[in-house]
Amino acid sequence: MIVRTAMRLSILVLATAEPSLALGPSVPNRVRPTDAAAIARPVEPIAIAVEDGSAPWSRPDGTGYANEIVAAAFGALGIPIAQHVVPYARCRALVMEGSVVACYSMSKAPDLQGLVAFPAMPLFRCTTELVQNPARPVSATASISALRDLPRGTSVGVVNGYEYPPEVEVARQRGAIVLKSVTSEELLLRLLAAGRLQTALVNLNDSKPLPFLAARAGVREPLARLARVGPLDSHLGFSVRHPRGLASLRQFEQGMATIRRNGTLARIERAWADSSRATILRAKGRQAVRAGGA
Repeated sequence: MIVRTAMRLSILVLATAEPSLALGPSVPNRVRPTDAAAIARPVEPIAIAVEDGSAPWSRPDGTGYANEIVAAAFGALGIPIAQHVVPYARCRALVMEGSVVACYSMSKAPDLQGLVAFPAMPLFRCTTELVQNPARPVSATASISALRDLPRGTSVGVVNGYEYPPEVEVARQRGAIVLKSVTSEELLLRLLAAGRLQTALVNLNDSKPLPFLAARAGVREPLARLARVGPLDSHLGFSVRHPRGLASLRQFEQGMATIRRNGTLARIERAWADSSRATILRAKGRQAVRAGGA
């Protein structure tokens, strides 16, 4: 398991808004010199860490579905943000220790209580699925519909630092499964295809279906869902220790309400779902060409 700790990319997103939103309501009284200095002082961008390997939600180049939502929410209020793209385990550690204001995409977990605060509305909802390579089934006889049905000691691939539904930790503590950590879900699928993992957990939704993830991983072999483990809400998590953490959370919630109301959020969701479908179609086209040339 390799955990990279160096920040690979810093993207400064300068969000804009109407002057009335950026500076507040006009004041009829003459502005005092100290007030003018305060207005002229630039607002320091909110430092946000973002995972580097969870396409289409967040990608290594600093773009992604979640990236766009976060920028739009703060942009609705004219608040600048600086997004730092890092491995998820690093993102998680930075927000827990208060080195950054926020991190995404995070889900609630016991070890985050008192350290990370979550908005009422998630960035997106997904489902954790247990998948396998049907060419190398984990069991030739047993019917598997949950983690508890797996043969005792089955290896289950996960991503380092990711949060999962509580059923996963229960199964681990009981010895029903052995967790194997890697750096990304794409790597999980490649290891499955190569027969180096028995099963893996992946987080999926309409913008990130299993065929999309397989296409990103370059996996040609069909992979099969074994069981739905549970739902997950994925959030922009805010540091309780950072002095700007809780205030930024309130601003984010206000911005999310705005982009939900004005249709921006729905447009972002549709665009990224369409992009994922296009990725799947391109992958199928390449497979058809290879099959025709065989």
